[in-house]
This record gives sequence, C-alpha cells and structure tokens, in this order.
Amino acid sequence: MTHLIDQLSEALAIAASDDVDQPEHARAFSQWMGFRHHGNITILAGLGDAAMAPNGAVRESKHAAVLGYACHLDPGFQAAFVDALNWLQQRSFFVPGRPLAFEVDGIALLGVALGISKLPAAKAKESASWLRNLLAKQPAPGSPGDWNDALIASASELVGQSMSTMTADLRTALAERLGTPASEEDKEAAWTLIAERRGRNDGMTRAATQQIALHFLLKNSTSIRPGAIMVEQVVNLLEGLSAGLRHWTWEDKPRTPNSAIARWQIENEYHVQNLLWAVLAPVFTDIDDEEWLKSLGHHKPRADFAVPSLDLIIEAKFLRAGKTAFSKVIEEVAADASTYLQELSPYRHIVVVIWDDIARTEDHSELRKGLLKIRGIRGAIIVPRPAKMGRAAC
Repeated sequence: MTHLIDQLSEALAIAASDDVDQPEHARAFSQWMGFRHHGNITILAGLGDAAMAPNGAVRESKHAAVLGYACHLDPGFQAAFVDALNWLQQRSFFVPGRPLAFEVDGIALLGVALGISKLPAAKAKESASWLRNLLAKQPAPGSPGDWNDALIASASELVGQSMSTMTADLRTALAERLGTPASEEDKEAAWTLIAERRGRNDGMTRAATQQIALHFLLKNSTSIRPGAIMVEQVVNLLEGLSAGLRHWTWEDKPRTPNSAIARWQIENEYHVQNLLWAVLAPVFTDIDDEEWLKSLGHHKPRADFAVPSLDLIIEAKFLRAGKTAFSKVIEEVAADASTYLQELSPYRHIVVVIWDDIARTEDHSELRKGLLKIRGIRGAIIVPRPAKMGRAAC
C-alpha cells in the first residue's frame, strides 16, 4: 500500500509541475496552491511581473487573475492588482451575443477573489460586492458539477456567497492553503477522489490541488488507518515527542505519602528505544524491534524498529556531549542507510529519532538538514532533553 501511495504522490507531483504551455493564470493558480507546501514564489512572481505589462487592447482578464494570485502572497503586487481590478470593473459581462470569458472562468474568478481578500477593508468590501453580483449571474452548473464549477464555487465562498458545487479535494486543499473548514466527510471524500485519480483529465490545476489536499490529509488525519498511513504521518507523530514529554515523570518530591521520588531517566540509546516503543507499538501491529536484516558477508545488520507495512525502519540515536557529536551521528546514520537500504532489501525509508542529551537546540536545524540529505532518510526528529530533567550543559 505504501508503494501505491508513494506512486500516487509522485504522479501528482509530475502532473502539477509548471507547464509553460498552459495559460498564465492556470500556472499562477498551481504555483499559488503549492506555495505553502513548497515555499517558492519565484515562478508566480515572474508571472505577476509579466501580467503588469499589458495595457489597452492587449490587456486580458487572465492578467488580473495572475495579479490576484500574486497579490495574495506578496503585497508588492497589490497596486498592480488594484489597477487591473479597476479595469475589470469597468467592463461589461454576460453581454448577449458575446462569448462568455472571464465571467465563467473559474481559475480567473478565484484569482480575483483571492486578490480582493488582501485589499484594505473599504476597497475589499466594495470589490467583493461587485464580484458577488457577477457570480450571481452564473449559468446553472451541470449535475454533477465539473472542475470549473468547483473553482467558481470557491471564488463565491471567498466573497461570502455559498455554492454547493465545491469538490471535496478542492475544499480540503483550501483548508491547507487558507485555513478554511473541511469536514470529516470532505476529508473522506477527498481521500477517495485522490486515490482513484478522479479529475486527472483536469490537468495541472487539479493535480496541484490534489497534491496539497493529500499533504493536508496526511498531516491532519485524526486517526491512523492501517493501509492508508504514509511515512509522512509517522514523522508527524514522532515530531510530537518533545511536546509529549511535558508530563514525563520527573519529581522533586513524592507525589503521594506512600511513594518514593520518581524520575524516568533517559540515559542511553536503549532508553530512547523504550520511549519510541511506547509510542509506536499501540499504533503499528506489525512493528518489530531489533529487526535482523539481510546479511552483508559476515555482518548481519540489525535495525532498532521495522514497520514492514510501510517499508520503514526507525532508528534511535543518543547524542552526548562532544564537539564531534553532530558529525558523528550523521556518519552513523549514513552508514545505517547504506546498510539497511541495500539492494533487495524490503525497506525503502528510514526515520531517525535523536535524543540530544544537552539540548543544543541552536544546532538542530543544521543537523536536520544534514540528515535529510542522506538517501532514504524521510524524517529526522531531534528531541532535546527537557530543561526539567536537569542535565548541565557541556
């Protein structure tokens, strides 16, 4: 199942990649949709710069849409978007005998709605009212509605006018991008849409939407379902270890008259493994501890934990004091990865969990970056020793 979900993620990433042969506003939508996940505005900024140039007869509604997407991420595009919006508001729409264009273009309408949402209050209120009036004149959507109908519905909701044709994958993606609500029913329906690759004929924009919706579902799933969980969710679970240690037993005095002072000390790698087992064993019924792997000559490697259903190995490390501790642990993990992920190994992914015994949190970012560069490492979780546990820094 993990292979299938990984293949699905890869297929969506390929289908969502920027395509210069697509209309500018479609490219802008896809870049905007993926921004929170990828954090790169370069292509969208370039599209925004290009959309500011046309004037007069060569100006098109798609230029205003591009600027709306750009404005939503970068206030530097706001003045250009307002100028394009004013131009749009002076035009006539739904004119008898004239082909429909902007007024039924879901990608363009959503881009303008997003731009409006970032304007100062007075201008935003006036512009939202104008767009609501325009959207109210929409032809009745088909049954069931198509992808364009879903995009129009999302634009309508942004300006306070609810429509019933929003697709579950789009609503879920917008929950990731905008923090808007997505019900459990929406999430379940989105899983089905994405898993069955429905909408794959809708091109780059639908793929970008489903890619972000899938990211949201994996990150925010309220339950871990066998066969549906991905490695990313395991990483999210383990990233909560530090927060979970808030109630870790570490007493200065007995809690009851009949008990002794208790302190659950973490002194070595075996203790870290015990902590991980307590977290993982109730979740993964197929987890194995101290899994023996395929022999390398006379060497028979042994992983800390293996989850066969996810093709995943989880390794625990204990980081002690010392100037070379960080480089040493990177070397150890690199060696582990080359051993555990050898040819014909049933495992494809490694998540490493490191207990930093003297809490050098200022160095964690660089350590994490170094670990994630190693082939096969899907997650690097660094847990600093809590301050209450009282280890003096070295």
